Amino acid sequence: MKKILIAVLLQIIALSAVYPQLREGDNILGPSIGLYTTPGTPTFGVNFENQITSLGDVAVLGLGGVLRYTSWKDNYPYADYNNYNYLTLGVQANFNFNNIGEGKFVPFAGAVLGYNNVNNSYVSNRGVVYTSSYTSGLWLWGQAGFRYFFSRNFAGGVRIGAGNFNFNALELLFDFKL
Repeated sequence: MKKILIAVLLQIIALSAVYPQLREGDNILGPSIGLYTTPGTPTFGVNFENQITSLGDVAVLGLGGVLRYTSWKDNYPYADYNNYNYLTLGVQANFNFNNIGEGKFVPFAGAVLGYNNVNNSYVSNRGVVYTSSYTSGLWLWGQAGFRYFFSRNFAGGVRIGAGNFNFNALELLFDFKL
C-alpha cells in the first residue's frame, strides 16, 4: 500500500509539471514564410489566433486571421511577361492539442476561409502594359501542423494544407504568445 501511495504521489507531481502551452484567452501572433505551389516563390504572411475556449484537457479552440502576400513573374517567349501580386485575407479556426509530452509540442488541425485580391500586369515585348485587378471569390482551406514551444512565449512550427485554391502547401511558422 505504501508503494502504491508513493507511486500515485510521484505521478501527480509529474503530471503537474506538464503544462498546456496554450490556454483559454492566450493570443498568438507571428510571421510565416510559405512555398506557393504554382510559381515556386515564397509567400510572406502574418498569423493571429486567439484561444477562445478550452475543450477539456485535450485541446483549445483558437480563432483568428491570416494575411499573405505573394508576387511572381511569368516570362514568355519574345520578352513578354506577366507580373502577379496576390494579397490573401482569411479567417482561421484551429483545434490546438495540448498536454502532449512535456507540453512543448502542440499539434493543430483546422480550416481557413478567405479570398484573394489579385493585381496582374501584362507587359508586351514592345513595352505596352495592360493591367487588371480581380478577386478570387471565397475559398476554403484545410490545414494541419504543429508548434514547438522553445520557451513559454516563442514557438516555431510547420503548417501544411490543401483546398480549392493554391494557397500554401507548406509554411514555416514563428509564433509569439502575447
